[in-house]
Amino acid sequence: MTTFISQLDLLFLREDDFVIKVPPKNDVSFVQKMSVGASPRKMLLRQIISIKRMISSTFVPNMKVLPEGYWSYVYWNALQDLSTSCRSVLATQRVLEGIGVGREGATAISATLNFIVRDGAGMMAGLIFTAMKASHFRYNVKKWKLFADCIVDLGLTLELSSTLLPRQFFLPMICMASMCKSICGVAAGASGGAIQVYWADKGSDISEVNSKFGAQSTITGAIGLIFSAMFAQSISKTGSAHFVWLIYTILTIVHIFANIQCLKHIHLDYFNKDRMDIVSRYFLDICLRDDEEGSIKSRGESKLKVKMLTPKEVSKKESLFFLSLNRGNYPIIFGASMDDLYAATLCSANDIVKQLDNRYIIKVSKVFNRRWKIIVAMDVQASEEDYLKAYFHGILLSTLIYDQKVEQSSTFDLIESKAAMICQNLWNEYKFLAIQAGWNIQKSALASHIERAYGLVIS
Repeated sequence: MTTFISQLDLLFLREDDFVIKVPPKNDVSFVQKMSVGASPRKMLLRQIISIKRMISSTFVPNMKVLPEGYWSYVYWNALQDLSTSCRSVLATQRVLEGIGVGREGATAISATLNFIVRDGAGMMAGLIFTAMKASHFRYNVKKWKLFADCIVDLGLTLELSSTLLPRQFFLPMICMASMCKSICGVAAGASGGAIQVYWADKGSDISEVNSKFGAQSTITGAIGLIFSAMFAQSISKTGSAHFVWLIYTILTIVHIFANIQCLKHIHLDYFNKDRMDIVSRYFLDICLRDDEEGSIKSRGESKLKVKMLTPKEVSKKESLFFLSLNRGNYPIIFGASMDDLYAATLCSANDIVKQLDNRYIIKVSKVFNRRWKIIVAMDVQASEEDYLKAYFHGILLSTLIYDQKVEQSSTFDLIESKAAMICQNLWNEYKFLAIQAGWNIQKSALASHIERAYGLVIS
C-alpha cells in the first residue's frame, strides 16, 4: 500500500530506507513511498520526539521563545518546594507526637478536637488577613511572595518546637502555626497570581501559564514525597534532636535562598515606590551632580548622557523585605488627604491654585511625628502618569532638601519653587528615557489607598 511521505519521515529516513516512484503518464507530481525499512534507529527517534512533545505540552507554556530567566525560576521554585516538603515531614512527626500518637492514654476524640481548634484558628487568621491586606498585594508583589515563604517557615518552626515545651502550650503553638500557614496561603496565592501574569505577558495566556505551573508543582510534589519518605526514615533511625534541628536549619536557609533567587528572575516593568525610588535617585544623582549651578535648565534633547536603569537592573537592587528605604531624612507621605494636607502644612488656597495644572499638591511639613516630611495630595482626575510625576517630584524635593541640609522652615519655600522648576524641566526627559529602558509608564503600583480628595474641594 502506498502512502505519502511526511516531513518527519524525510527528516529521519536515510536514502536507502525508501524508494521513490513517480507514476508514468501522469502530470501530478506527488511522491509515493513504496517500501520503507523501519529501522530501530528511526523508531527510537520517533518515540523520543513524541515523548518530548508530550512533556513540553504538559509543563512548558506555548511560547515562540521562552522568556529570559524562566527555567532558572522553575529550578529555584522546585528547589524551595522540595525543601518545604522535607521540613513538613519533621513538623508533622512532632504534631503527631504532641496529640498522643504512641502515648498511652491518648484518645481519638482528643486528637480530633485538637485538629478542629487548630484548623479553625487557621481559617479565622486567613479571613482577617485577607480583610486587612487584600488591596495591598499588587503594590509589593515580590515582598509579599517572600513574606509568605518566611511566615510558612515560622509556622513549621512552631510545629517542630511544639513538643519541646510543657503540654499545655502544645495547642496554642499548633494554632499559631496553622495561622501562619493560612496567612502564607493568602499572600502566596495573591502574589503568585501576579507572578503568573508576569510570565503570561511574555507571550502566552494566564490560563495556560497557570495550568503549566500547576503541572510543575504536581511533579515537584511527587518527587518531594519520595524524598520526604527517605528523609523521614533516615531521621527516625538517627533519633538525635540536635541532628534534626541542624537539618531543619539547613533546609530553611535553602528555602529562603531559593525564594530570593526566584524573585531575582522576575523583572517587573512597572513602577512601585521602591522601584521608582531606585530609578529616580540614580537619575537625579547624575543630573544634579553634573549640573554646575544646581538649577538644571531645560535640555530638550538631552545634553547629558544619562543612563536609565532597566527593569532587570532594578530587580537586582530592590529590597525584598518590608524595610523602609533610606530616603534621606525626609520621607514621602504619598496620597495624603486634603484634611491632612491642611493640618500638616497650613497651605493656602493660593498654594493650591499654583499647582492645579499638575493634578497634585506637594508641600513640606513638620507636623507628623515632629519630623520633616513631604506631603503629596492627588487630584481625583489624576492619571497614572500624574502619579509617577508626583512621586518623582517628591523624590526630587527630598533629595534637594537633604543635599542642601535645609532645616529652617523659611527656606522651604525657595526649595519647593526650585524643585518645581527642575521637575518641570526634567520630567519629559525622565519619561522618555524610562520608556527607552523598557518601563511601562501607563501602569504603576503607586496608588495604594490614596486619598484623592482635593478634586472634591476644587472642581
